[in-house]
Amino acid sequence: MGEKQTATNIDSDLHARARAAVRLVKASGQRYTLAQFLREAITAQLRVIADDYNQGRPIAPDVDPLPPGRVG
Repeated sequence: MGEKQTATNIDSDLHARARAAVRLVKASGQRYTLAQFLREAITAQLRVIADDYNQGRPIAPDVDPLPPGRVG
């Protein structure tokens, strides 16, 4: 996986719930990681946003950093 890794801050409760979801899947005997969960969640949300805001077209990568700040 030679891709660059990034760090993104998320609320600790959301992180804990994602970790719990991973444990539920693993308890069924499947191999599953938090990284896999996050990739799948981000991919699903990208599809939603592409459909809602980009006429269904894939979203092109944007390497420019977003301004700092928090929603909510």
